[in-house]
Amino acid sequence: MKAYVRICLLAVAAMVIFACASAGKQFDRTHVNDIKKGIHTKVHIREWFGEPYQVTAPLQGHPAGCVERWTYVHAYSSYGGAKTVSAALIVDFDGNGKVCDNAYSETK
Repeated sequence: MKAYVRICLLAVAAMVIFACASAGKQFDRTHVNDIKKGIHTKVHIREWFGEPYQVTAPLQGHPAGCVERWTYVHAYSSYGGAKTVSAALIVDFDGNGKVCDNAYSETK
């Protein structure tokens, strides 16, 4: 019986150590540096990055006058949190549906 308990405890410990977790939705980062304010539209952004993880509208008090925000995020953690990779892209749009601001952040 003691051997069985030890095996179970070792199995649980191994699952905790090697557990993986993810949040958000994977998105293609190829065109992150190609985004141009006042040029690209919601159509371009959707073609490049897919559907946003989150849409926030209306934006209020944005310094550039942006009215809608699309957020793309993906985070992945493995080995019990010892290795974490994340990426976040925020694209803000004006009233005409053109990019008026954007930001990208990545950790490895």
